[in-house]
Amino acid sequence: HVNMEAYLSQFQPGADPIDPAQLEANFSADQYALFKKKFHTQTTAVISGGDGVTDTDRFAPAEIVRNMCAQPEEVPEDESKEGDYPFEFSIKSGPPPLAPALSGGPIVGAVIEVNPDLLAACEAVAAAKTLRGKAEALQFLTEAQKNAHAAASSVVSLARKAGATVRTVGGSLPGLDEIKKPGDADVQTALKGMEIGDDGSSTLNYFIQVYRAGDWPVYEDYAIHRAKEPLSGPRQIVVTK
Repeated sequence: HVNMEAYLSQFQPGADPIDPAQLEANFSADQYALFKKKFHTQTTAVISGGDGVTDTDRFAPAEIVRNMCAQPEEVPEDESKEGDYPFEFSIKSGPPPLAPALSGGPIVGAVIEVNPDLLAACEAVAAAKTLRGKAEALQFLTEAQKNAHAAASSVVSLARKAGATVRTVGGSLPGLDEIKKPGDADVQTALKGMEIGDDGSSTLNYFIQVYRAGDWPVYEDYAIHRAKEPLSGPRQIVVTK
């Protein structure tokens, strides 16, 4: 700690803190596209050994973002489209779908299963109090934890955008309500929903899956595997021998 200032003096100083309100209000998708282009130009110049114009010795992404938040830059009308280069990511124009995507009904709710990777990631991010702290927490997660957090965050974001309820099973997560162990009243409600009416319909469809282990013995082990799956769904598994 005695020589900390002398040690840090050899590095490029960090940018001033970014105003969260300005970041939320001004850093739009168009501004991000401009920032991404600056970053692309800089990295290309560094990798190629310089283009004679770009300063390859100093590049402060945080400072650029802070300035763009304080005073958004104008987007040129003739700005070339993103995603024209192979494997270039763009948030403004995604790749053409390989198959037609059929839209379902409205989002009425979301259920997230809590596994160890997701729990560790959410607790680490929730423990950080600042935006920078949360970013640092994400940086030091494992790939599995990052993927779990990204998937769950996407589900939560879409559900809240639609005004739907989000619940967790198998554990609790910060800011979300956990579905508790069902009681007798819950079981009765589920059974009533699965009752088949005279017209053959029911409120809650219930499936019976039959595995003929007499013909294929391996089906017995496979049925046990399917029965132990998390969120296996409303069904009854029958194994015949």
